[in-house]
Amino acid sequence: MSPRTKEQNEEIKRNKEIHIIESALKLFAVDGYSSTSMQSISKYSGVSKGNLYNYFESKEDLLEGVLNYGLAQFAELFSSYMPDIKTEIDFEQAIRGNFEMIKSNNDFWKLYYNMVAQPKVQTLFQKVFAPFLEQYMSIFENYYRSKGEENPQAMSLLLGSSLDGISLGYILMGEMYPLDDVLKQLIKKFK
Repeated sequence: MSPRTKEQNEEIKRNKEIHIIESALKLFAVDGYSSTSMQSISKYSGVSKGNLYNYFESKEDLLEGVLNYGLAQFAELFSSYMPDIKTEIDFEQAIRGNFEMIKSNNDFWKLYYNMVAQPKVQTLFQKVFAPFLEQYMSIFENYYRSKGEENPQAMSLLLGSSLDGISLGYILMGEMYPLDDVLKQLIKKFK
């Protein structure tokens, strides 16, 4: 058997890093960030605690990795809509796609809404999310501008706040939340 190539070693390392991130995400979403220790992440992931620190310098560094990982998935979904939404059909697809992402990565969004207002991680959230949110909201602002909306920025912020509220309702209530009915009304009012 020949030794691994550099590329194979890098792929193994990246896969292990993703495994650690996904394990931490699960524990952060279920137990909370503050209650989750590096020891519990080590145990859950099957990676020694010492080896965890080869991948992430601290629990906060690991949280940043989790946030970037989840955000990258969300950004990938929206890459098909960037740089803009031109039609009402595009708008509806973007809104529905937003909630398909939330459904498919429920743990990440539980963590997001659990942590978004916590002062201890507010700086980290700003660092990770602010650039993306700015770009994300500008897509809708441009859409409203092209439709001749009087105040496209305010309209996109109102839409964003509505999306946050619906997302939080869905995260809290799960399948009991009438998501399809609510989305139909949202799309009707905002398109």
